[in-house]
Amino acid sequence: MKKLILLVFAALALSVNAFAHEAFTLVSSEKKTVKQADLVALEQGQTLGTKDKANLTFTEKVIRLVVITGPEDDMLSFRIQGMRNPTLVVPSGATINVLFVNVDGDMKHDIRFGHVVADFTAAPDTKETAGSDKLLSKLEDGTMQAEEIVIRANEDGAYKYFCSVGSHAKGGMWGNIAVGIKATDLKSPPKTKHVHSPDEDKMENMPGMKSDEKKPADMSSMPGMGHDHAMKMSSVTNIGDPMDRESSGTSWAPDSTPMYAKMKMNSDGSMWMFMGTAFLRYTSIGSSRDVSASGKGSRSRFDGPTMFMAMYSKPINDKSQIGFRGMFSLDPIIQRGYGYPLLYQSGEQFQGKPIHDRQHPHDLISELALTYSYKFDEKRSFYLYAGYPGEPALGPPMYLHRTSGMNNPDAPIGHHWQDATHITFGVVTAGFSWGKAKIEASAFNGTEPNENRYNFDKPRLNSFSGRFSYNPTKNWAFQISHGYLKDPEPLEPNIHVLRKTTASAIYNRSFDKDHNWASTFIFGQNRANGESTNSFLFESNYDFYKNAVFGRAETVQKTGHDLVLSNADEDKVFRVNVFSVGYVRDLMQGKGIDVGLGSLVTLNTNPTTLTPYYGGTTHAGWQVFLRFRPSKMK
Repeated sequence: MKKLILLVFAALALSVNAFAHEAFTLVSSEKKTVKQADLVALEQGQTLGTKDKANLTFTEKVIRLVVITGPEDDMLSFRIQGMRNPTLVVPSGATINVLFVNVDGDMKHDIRFGHVVADFTAAPDTKETAGSDKLLSKLEDGTMQAEEIVIRANEDGAYKYFCSVGSHAKGGMWGNIAVGIKATDLKSPPKTKHVHSPDEDKMENMPGMKSDEKKPADMSSMPGMGHDHAMKMSSVTNIGDPMDRESSGTSWAPDSTPMYAKMKMNSDGSMWMFMGTAFLRYTSIGSSRDVSASGKGSRSRFDGPTMFMAMYSKPINDKSQIGFRGMFSLDPIIQRGYGYPLLYQSGEQFQGKPIHDRQHPHDLISELALTYSYKFDEKRSFYLYAGYPGEPALGPPMYLHRTSGMNNPDAPIGHHWQDATHITFGVVTAGFSWGKAKIEASAFNGTEPNENRYNFDKPRLNSFSGRFSYNPTKNWAFQISHGYLKDPEPLEPNIHVLRKTTASAIYNRSFDKDHNWASTFIFGQNRANGESTNSFLFESNYDFYKNAVFGRAETVQKTGHDLVLSNADEDKVFRVNVFSVGYVRDLMQGKGIDVGLGSLVTLNTNPTTLTPYYGGTTHAGWQVFLRFRPSKMK
């Protein structure tokens, strides 16, 4: 009986071992760091294999290899001796010393060796595999994370090496390893385009994920995720659009636009995102004109322009989603009703009188919007957006949301020609998107918000607009729009209908994680009572490491009424210009919040006909500031 029990236990042990099929044993591992300059020398110390098509064959029993991750245009791959995901052919019982180096600039990677029978899932099982830990991406100073592992092949057969992070193996980051056999009829991984989520690595720690080595569940089956890659994130406004494209209201930015935000994913597929910008500054403008509003405010002041935003999305199923957008500002508290000095700025009122040469404060709450979206397939989708307040489909992304102007604390002086309807008390928008293009229409309240920045104005849908948007490539975003606004300004009762036309081109180029260039060109026209005035804006921002240089050039036609001149000049049109250039240096970066110290100088010019009001034709201004914003999402 005892012998029978021993035989049963022996049989069970053998069966478990056979089922586990541990093809490789991890002998040792050691974490290291590698500089780019050292990588060439390390690769020269490898055991060279014989290259034959997709195979790399070795005859030695002890093999040294350097394995690095693929380049940016083929990030879901390994490189071994210059070959992409080669099939490694090694002798029986070989010992392989692998130095794995993660050269990727923004993603974790690992390398695992084991027996994988079926196709890779989004969460490959690593229980019976041997390999490295998940290594972080390259550091800002270029230091690369590495791990040297020694593995021993236990038995002959055809196996695989792969990356277990996210859906990397499913996306093609794997290769074959043939131990003691010929490499024949082994399927090679395809080259695929990887759409990298800004928060992909953090998703490994989402609630509800498998506990085994904190691998993500199969995210491709989660509502709201794209099927071309498990980690493709959808816009809050429209489930059919990528997250990177989302900007103010329902407008589009280039797909390559960096996102400065904090995101939290939930296990049910829902998501919270927080973003914003706050400045603490001292600003001063030139000219000799009295720029106060009802006696309040001078040409110089300490102030703090702010914008904060929260977004939430929750998938209903694979094809539909609901979303929420909220935006608010501390301007009513900090700026108070008369705002901050800004030469040639116009629009809105304080204590019943028009404001001039000052930027009015924004409302405490400038957006509370709900969205519903549905996608028919991977390219076609539609959405509904309702806001009180909200932003209609009219104009480019609002200036505080453009990367090209995000470091500039000042509002454009052509703001009321280009994107002033970004705060509208009552708006409903319907849009249809087909991949790279979108058409949308809005019904909204065309009257400017009143001077009470804390209340909610009476909602009405008395105005209309339409917009066509087109993103031909990931770096470009174009739009053209037209709006019909009824009774836009309480202080301009003679204007019953204002027609707005805008066109814009936004370019963003992300060279790498430390270098980004964003530029915007905008044309805006206001037409009322048969007369038109035009505005043109060009702004640009270049980020490099912890630095940014930025600038803006504007030329705007403003009436004497806009500039609050005397009755004799009220109906005349004057062209005013603003040129500004600035620099900001991040004192703290990448730690959840970025804090930058910056300065801005401005040159303002006006025609000689305005000299009696401004005391000359050229006026200088300057400011110094601290800028606060969330760190850039990877």
